[in-house]
Amino acid sequence: MHEDTNDLLINPCPYLLVLNRIAGVDEAGRGAVIGPLVVAAVAIDASSIDRLIELGVKDSKMLDRRSRMILYNKILELCSTAVCIAEPRVIDAYVYEHALNVLEARMFAIALSKLKPLLAYVDACDTKPERFSAMIARMLDDEDIGMMISAAHKADRDNVLVGAASIVAKVTRDSIVDGVKRRYGDFGSGYPSDGRTRRFIRYLFTSGVAEDESGTSDSSRSKSHSNLISIDVSDIKLHHFHDDSMDDNGSSRFSFIRYSWKPIRSLLASI
Repeated sequence: MHEDTNDLLINPCPYLLVLNRIAGVDEAGRGAVIGPLVVAAVAIDASSIDRLIELGVKDSKMLDRRSRMILYNKILELCSTAVCIAEPRVIDAYVYEHALNVLEARMFAIALSKLKPLLAYVDACDTKPERFSAMIARMLDDEDIGMMISAAHKADRDNVLVGAASIVAKVTRDSIVDGVKRRYGDFGSGYPSDGRTRRFIRYLFTSGVAEDESGTSDSSRSKSHSNLISIDVSDIKLHHFHDDSMDDNGSSRFSFIRYSWKPIRSLLASI
């Protein structure tokens, strides 16, 4: 046995990482034009992973809404969980800098730093998974530099821990988007490919309606749980923000819309 391995066994947590704790990380809402980007990390002792498999945990896209909600509650009971939420204005700032992957990597790193697993599996948003894992590693806290990170495409489909994270991220984002729908009505999926979403956004900017601030973002988020850590990354910035507090028609900005997305720009230009 190599000396390095012996050292690891003698002092298993030199950087305060939790030996045998394994994590999965995924996001929800990256391509949406309405609502936040949500990153979720779930961590569990390696000996308990089979329990997630037995529950039927899988990629959130393979589950209906009711099944996701049932599994969400069970995942929170079994796993330590951290959720990072980036509101549209933060997302816009990074997109204007062509740095959306940087934001996502930072959110992954923040969530992992809260859970401190020895090994983390992540769903890669970069075309090169190894580049994405290296970016996350560079953004970890100093005390977490021993953490091993494995990034892969379709990890939410192929890895039960990443699948669990995808469920937590999706349920969390859905609860926030539902809060917007309660104030404005059903606008569909919130993605640019959805005709109902596009018609809703066109209505907002042609009807003269102002943002309804009667509800708060906190009230529409998932209920807290003792195993869940929630982090708002609104204060995480690049060196500067693109100042876009007004839309192209001079109307008040709607805080739940992403103005940096090309479909929104094209829609506003056509009005």
